[in-house]
Amino acid sequence: MRLFNAGIYTSNFDKLGTVYARLTDDERAQRDSCENFLESYHYIHSQRYVDKIRRDGVRVFLDSGAFSAFTQGVTIDIGEFCDYCHRNADIIECVSVLDAIGDYKGTWRNQAEMERRGVKPLPCFHYGEPEDVLDYYVENYEYITIGGMVPISTPQLRVWLDRIWADHLTNADGTPKIKVHGFGLTSLPLMFRYPWYSVDSSTWVQWAANGMILVPGRAGQIDVSNKSSRRKQWGQHLDAHPEMVTRAIEGEIRTMRGDPERLRDLYYSRWAWNAWAFPKYAEAKQWEGDRFETVEQRLF
Repeated sequence: MRLFNAGIYTSNFDKLGTVYARLTDDERAQRDSCENFLESYHYIHSQRYVDKIRRDGVRVFLDSGAFSAFTQGVTIDIGEFCDYCHRNADIIECVSVLDAIGDYKGTWRNQAEMERRGVKPLPCFHYGEPEDVLDYYVENYEYITIGGMVPISTPQLRVWLDRIWADHLTNADGTPKIKVHGFGLTSLPLMFRYPWYSVDSSTWVQWAANGMILVPGRAGQIDVSNKSSRRKQWGQHLDAHPEMVTRAIEGEIRTMRGDPERLRDLYYSRWAWNAWAFPKYAEAKQWEGDRFETVEQRLF
């Protein structure tokens, strides 16, 4: 599974930026290890972001950002969006359709219009839409996206995802019929429960802001910030364990070229760490929780 770190460039975490300049050599190596980037057109349509991406020599998964635009009362012009895609094709790995929020027919019209204009967007099926729409996408495209999941609770989302994966997206043996991308997945259990081809998440920066890191080994999610209120809550923070446990986790971090003290003190040190750790964790699929299974898999 490919995990796209969302918002690297809109966080101004480019290689010539002021944040990058503050990193140690090891932290720069962690940031430089990022290979999969997702950015929103709504935020990176300005030339300065394009210049940063092109200068760094990377390509991005381009999301339209229609939901963000919708919540801010902004309308994205489909012609300008398509022109942007053509003009900047060298920095775009793939692009998702311009969503019509709350209107699946409008989303399909946008899909057809973008294709007419020579752009080949990945179609997007949203939570709550008629499932025959999903069947059409599965039958006619090799790679699709699933969206509208961010505001839905994890238990409710799990029920829905179980159904659409079982009824529409997998063969009887559990293998996916097509490549499927999950937009905005922040729940690790849901990220690893299904056979996604790719997902994106901004958890790398959200966790860092909240003082947390992901250690790809046994330690997993850890609060490390010196400013965290959880420092005094037993078992809830790196420093709220028996000293032997704390030192063992610090040793694990050091073997991965991390600096526990900088991670405690500096948000941008946690940025670099998490930008490296989340894709590595996803690639290794080190998840020991329950996984989705079809009826046939459960029986045999």
